[in-house]
Amino acid sequence: PAENDGLKMFSGSWTCTGTAMLGPEKTVKIKATAKVKNDLGGFWQSFVYTEQKSKAYPMAVTAMGTWGWEALSNKFVRAEFQSDGGYVTGTSAGWSGDSLTWDLELSNFMGKMAAKHTFIKKSDREFVHKLEAKMPGSPRPAPVFEVTCRK
Repeated sequence: PAENDGLKMFSGSWTCTGTAMLGPEKTVKIKATAKVKNDLGGFWQSFVYTEQKSKAYPMAVTAMGTWGWEALSNKFVRAEFQSDGGYVTGTSAGWSGDSLTWDLELSNFMGKMAAKHTFIKKSDREFVHKLEAKMPGSPRPAPVFEVTCRK
């Protein structure tokens, strides 16, 4: 579908650096890689996002998933599975300027939670992605990570 053209910028191999929040007062530097390719006749993109484990960040995860345009709902849809046993489902209305925001439901060892995952295009070779989640028992969403990826 033509709507998937908006995802073409993600195709390729990326090197990523940023910060993860390990609590309200603690952030750590993280590194990751992302590999994204068009799949299944161009109807979907598949991705593998791999964080590097470190002494400061021992809970690094690998996430693999698929996203693409779903004509019946007139939205992008996403399914993702993670190396810690968690999974993610969600939708996005698409790009608004240089931002693509996903409304997600995450399920992992902490329970189910709502989240927003925003991608901000800086150029054809750089984007920032950040995740905010409403942790179980928390009154409002909190930042989880902010990472810049470059080709």
